[in-house]
Amino acid sequence: MLRDYLIRLGVADALDKFGAKYFQAEFLNEDRLPTSEDGPVLLVMNHTAFFGLEAYLLGSRLFSRDPDFDYRTLVWKGFTEGAAGPWFRAMGCETISIERGSTLLKQGRNVLVLPEGVGATDVRNRFNTFRTGYLRILKEQPVPVIPIGFSGVDEAIPWWVSRNQFLAQTFMKPVDPSFDFFLVPKMPIPRPTKVVFSVGEPIHLSAEELGTEEGIQAQNEAIKSVVTNLADEAEAHRQASIEGSTVNRWWHKLAAGRIQELPF
Repeated sequence: MLRDYLIRLGVADALDKFGAKYFQAEFLNEDRLPTSEDGPVLLVMNHTAFFGLEAYLLGSRLFSRDPDFDYRTLVWKGFTEGAAGPWFRAMGCETISIERGSTLLKQGRNVLVLPEGVGATDVRNRFNTFRTGYLRILKEQPVPVIPIGFSGVDEAIPWWVSRNQFLAQTFMKPVDPSFDFFLVPKMPIPRPTKVVFSVGEPIHLSAEELGTEEGIQAQNEAIKSVVTNLADEAEAHRQASIEGSTVNRWWHKLAAGRIQELPF
């Protein structure tokens, strides 16, 4: 796999150092991140838009800490089977399914899931619905859940939003029928704004807790709450860091992006 070759060349370490400088990337409670000696885990993280900058920053940090760390990211089939599919597959992405996730965990691989999926493109809400497929993977193959929340990616990759229904119908609804808007990246991107991750304590779920549909829904809401709180912690730390430096405060006034509405 191309990704593994690049890791051996030290690219992940270089990207991690770049992220620490360009995005001022920080990982709170970094010691909770898994290593290759910990056994398989399921990483669950919030998500934003199409570019997945957070996944690249997280992956760079994981591989910088431990080049032997073996994990895959489960993503929407539009990424793995679309025009850019060869790139995503080369970077360790696989089409999301309960069966595939369970198989990867059985093989001893770690798995990253972004439960908001394509719904994270929904700029109307800070968090969208957490789909429950990741818990159904755990029902098949129980492993610890490592929850992660982040803040700052939206400022690094801001959007113009149009409510034009022709554009929404043509470009967005084929991805998700609930989308009634159209997105355009607000150039230039990515912007050099601070990104902070907060890593939570491992969550251990029993077969009994996932044994019913009601149990799955309850655990999904509980994990979403944990990830939300971690993102809040990351946001508070991010803001304190920015406000604690006059230079950084003014830098973010100039560099940080904001989501804005287009007039059409």
